[in-house]
Amino acid sequence: MNRRYFLGAAAALGTHAAMSSRWLAGSAITLGLTGAATAADPDAEGLAVLTKSADEQVPKTIEGLPAALTGSPRGLTRQVRRLVTPFIWKDSTYHHDASLLPHIKQGLETLTRVQHEDGTFSVGNRHSPPDTGFLIEDFGLMVSILEADDHAESAGLAETIRAIMAKAGPGLANGGIHTPNHRWKICAALARISHVTGDKSYHTRIDDWLAEGMDIDEDGIYSERSAIYYSEVTNPSLLVVAHVLDRQDLLDFVRRNLDLSIEHSEPDGEIETIQSRRQDQDQRLVNIRYFYPQFRELALLDGNGRFAAMARLIEEKFAPDIGDFLGDLIERPELAATLPASEEPFTDFARHYQTAGLVRIRRGKLSASAFGGSDWYADGEETEFFNRFGSGLSTNPTILRAFNGKAVLEAVRLVPNFFSMGHFRSNGIAYEEGVITLGNELKIPYYLPMPADRRNADGVYALSRSVDGRFNSMLDFENRPASTRDLKTDVKISETDNGFDLTFDVSGEENVELTWELTFREGGELAGVENLEDGTFHLIEGQGTYTLGDDTITFGPGNGKGLIEAKPGEQYSWLNGSLAVKGHRVYITGMSPLTYTLSLAFA
Repeated sequence: MNRRYFLGAAAALGTHAAMSSRWLAGSAITLGLTGAATAADPDAEGLAVLTKSADEQVPKTIEGLPAALTGSPRGLTRQVRRLVTPFIWKDSTYHHDASLLPHIKQGLETLTRVQHEDGTFSVGNRHSPPDTGFLIEDFGLMVSILEADDHAESAGLAETIRAIMAKAGPGLANGGIHTPNHRWKICAALARISHVTGDKSYHTRIDDWLAEGMDIDEDGIYSERSAIYYSEVTNPSLLVVAHVLDRQDLLDFVRRNLDLSIEHSEPDGEIETIQSRRQDQDQRLVNIRYFYPQFRELALLDGNGRFAAMARLIEEKFAPDIGDFLGDLIERPELAATLPASEEPFTDFARHYQTAGLVRIRRGKLSASAFGGSDWYADGEETEFFNRFGSGLSTNPTILRAFNGKAVLEAVRLVPNFFSMGHFRSNGIAYEEGVITLGNELKIPYYLPMPADRRNADGVYALSRSVDGRFNSMLDFENRPASTRDLKTDVKISETDNGFDLTFDVSGEENVELTWELTFREGGELAGVENLEDGTFHLIEGQGTYTLGDDTITFGPGNGKGLIEAKPGEQYSWLNGSLAVKGHRVYITGMSPLTYTLSLAFA
């Protein structure tokens, strides 16, 4: 047993053993299941927040348990954890409440029954090692805290969970993955299982996965660029492996990503996602609450005041939603030590994240993200599709997103009415001397007769996709000559004294309708714009304003009564899909060739 990690397990918790200063950066605290500290500086404030939140989850969990019993095993396991944690925690109003036991046992009986013979579970994906790894995260924690509890039923519950974990080991060790972060989740699960079973043979498969190298760039961004599908999965997984297997080299990856996450966050805890390669690139409201245990741990380990401030921010902003993390502090009591003094995390900066195609700027209450890192654009003589999209590809067409206090400009986008190609997406991004540069050039083909040496007298040609990705036909597009119609778009974003100027230079094809789409977060008031029948708005002349409370964004000028054509493109239209961001949409129109400067002022 690696006692530095499982200080919350039976022996360490039962005897209130002293914490290892190696993990506490010199602060010693041991917190047993009684809730009483035996050493200095327990974080009573943080524990109270977590306990209240965990307790409030109990009735909701019991109410939803019938549905959970027939739903995803992954979701059911988390519901069981939400009952086990208050049950063993003396400061909880549900401490050793016998009414919880039938629900806990029913959940575990169901999970035992639906576990496949190979040890895996199916969660949409059949016999899924990665999804099973997520269950093991909860199972491993529950074993630790149940074994340390003194209730007569707790040891039996722990033994049931141990059996599930032991059965899962071979399936996880021999199974595969779908996405990059699955590797690290499986590593953490195997480390948990190895600890519970004492089977160190699982370390070999952990080493195999880790030998692939950590997919993190110099800025601290993981390969999927996703806050909720990567960082919140990968960081805890690496911390588990670091502690169980004494792989302290993994801690620096977490540090770097947490620093990065602060730069990508707003003071209210929202985190930027436009650069993501996962589902959160749709700009849903994503907050940083899932990073709470990570910030706590590294704050205590390193004496990092910025990380401590983020943990406190999460406690303040998301108190009702962080009850799940009480179990982390019970299992590892050193995480319940009082945090170091907070240091202001949100300072002014400007930074170009080159591999992600993102520029972030913060100036006081103003912060902005400019994005040019789409994955789909085909450059030069390559024959890849122009606008291919799918899971794992970054395709968000937002050019700029800005926060001015409470007033939020969710997206600035441009849609040329050009062969149903949809929104402008930049082919990269540059940032030099304070100027952000974006651009692309579309060359859309018309296909010509097949060369004589490739003609087929039967008239049968390969079913293929057009090089621009818009449609498929039996025309063998790859071997057919073509002529093109071209449209070139260059964008320069410059900081001003109170905001940004976005200068668009659109050239090439003439008389292409251009539609700028500005989407503002719901809740504020627009002025200076014309109301349209569909609930959207058109800025025809002058300046428009968006105001929420004391915060205002001024935008414009309008460019006349042009045609509004903001369709998402052929592929999205065929699927009846939408790229619209929720909020108040304001359109500005124009016609190519055109040089137009959109000015944004923040007050």
